[in-house]
Amino acid sequence: MQEYQTDVLVIGSGGAGLRAAIAASETASTTIVSKGPLGRSGATILAGADIMADGGSLARLGYADLPQDDPAAWARDIVIEGFHLNDENLVATYVENAGARVEELLAWGMTVRGTEERALLTTGMSICAALRRGVDERERSLAQVDGVTIIDLLVNEGRVVGAVGVDFGSGALIVFRAKAIVLATGGWHQAYRFNAGADELTGDGQGMAYRAGAELVDMEMVTFAPNILLAPPRHSGSLWFYILPGMLLNARGDAFMSWEAPEVAKLAATTEWNKLLCSKASMREVKNGRGGPLGGVFFSMHHMPKNLFDALENTHPGWRFQGDDFSELMERMHAGEAVEVGPAAEYFEGGIRINARCETSIPGLYAAGECSGGLFGANRVAAATTEMVVEGEIAGREAAASAATLEIFPLDGKQMQAIREAQEDLLARSTGPSVYELRRRLRGIAYDKVGVLRTGGDLSEALTELKEIESALDRVRLTATRRACNREWGETIELRNMIQCVCLSALAALERNESRGVHVREDRPFVDNCAWRKHLLVREDDGHPVLVRFPVVSDRPLHKERIPYEESILRAARTGALWEDEKE
Repeated sequence: MQEYQTDVLVIGSGGAGLRAAIAASETASTTIVSKGPLGRSGATILAGADIMADGGSLARLGYADLPQDDPAAWARDIVIEGFHLNDENLVATYVENAGARVEELLAWGMTVRGTEERALLTTGMSICAALRRGVDERERSLAQVDGVTIIDLLVNEGRVVGAVGVDFGSGALIVFRAKAIVLATGGWHQAYRFNAGADELTGDGQGMAYRAGAELVDMEMVTFAPNILLAPPRHSGSLWFYILPGMLLNARGDAFMSWEAPEVAKLAATTEWNKLLCSKASMREVKNGRGGPLGGVFFSMHHMPKNLFDALENTHPGWRFQGDDFSELMERMHAGEAVEVGPAAEYFEGGIRINARCETSIPGLYAAGECSGGLFGANRVAAATTEMVVEGEIAGREAAASAATLEIFPLDGKQMQAIREAQEDLLARSTGPSVYELRRRLRGIAYDKVGVLRTGGDLSEALTELKEIESALDRVRLTATRRACNREWGETIELRNMIQCVCLSALAALERNESRGVHVREDRPFVDNCAWRKHLLVREDDGHPVLVRFPVVSDRPLHKERIPYEESILRAARTGALWEDEKE
């Protein structure tokens, strides 16, 4: 079995992983391992994208913004937008470090296409290219390993001591021994039938951390982006129509967003609240039998005058976006066709619980970016791109500092043997269900019952069905038993993590007996600040998940009241003044 030894192991090579590797390699030997090509896979490369800092910081960098704006004002807005469920220590860390991280990306060559309030418009590809330049500057102290999927973290004497993975090029198991580990693996997008994430995003970090004994937080909070293409297959999952102006229609041709209260409809049309509001309205149409054949709604641009339609191409030359050519589709739109779109899993507010140093509850284990939880509370409006570089830098730096005080710990022989035997048993099994069928079932359950609109009944049913899939996974049979280039083997490892994430998300969603932010319980249509301004932590105990309510880290008191859900959105959008206690 091939073995690597390093001070710091970074798992994941998107924005958070790259920035963590840069920081760690300044003072410690560092290895970064990735399922896909380094810096060219995962969520970051597909980002739209903007990157944010407070207006004062952007003004100092030479970009027109609000020079009087500061981190404290931005932090207040993030907490309001997060429905006051944010860990405010994480929020403070985010806003105070954002300007410095944006400045260094600019120094590494990140391109800027324009500006918005507190934001520079760029692309995910440009951010990744800038971070790769930063990696190139640390080449001597940074080992890079790609094409490897990590199976599990290795734990001994209560701390992480390494990880075991599979090199799917050769089929060999690989051991990484490390003094500290940074998880930067993104969300669990691929667990949902419709999602806007890269293929690599399968909840690996959350699943591994949970099995290793780490606490997870806010797992019920999942953001869905509306207007995501469901067809044709080559464009399925694209954000193309999320960034273009258009009109949402149900199968009868009704412009259903106009049925919303005027203030809600305006928010949905003109602000970042559109993710939550349009996704909720779209799924209502589907659940009420007015959706399309694929389970979505319809997006039309037929109302646009020809000259305005044509002018859009100046913004998107050749109708290209993220390297894809949409010219054929846009011809059909110009001719008056509508395309089927729907809400798709796009961002995960929940994840591995960290503190402001990006430490998890397990010594030696750090997490950064979307695989962590707690920063954005119940709704993310601020940029995930900023989150990944802020937390990535902190996690890498802190992991390296911790590693400097340690020796390499011994491995647990029993754990190593159990992992090896489980993989050999899987490859040798001659009967059992198909991993692809189990994955199809999981994605349907996650989207239909743990998706945009939830009820206690649906969530209970989901948990029963998920346990059946989890049990069946232990008996899964691979059609190909070769070791090298065995995609089914990789799918089985990923499916284990996705099942775990969806189970924990459903469990937390059933426990949270209210609606808040992106967690919408149709049978509990109110925000309950009396009982539920609390995080839900989940950890493993003797093979079973244990949920614990935990007070929000905040010095902002709220009225102890129940608020109708849609009224809570309007209050938050009106700067949040009605949320905060009169004593402030």
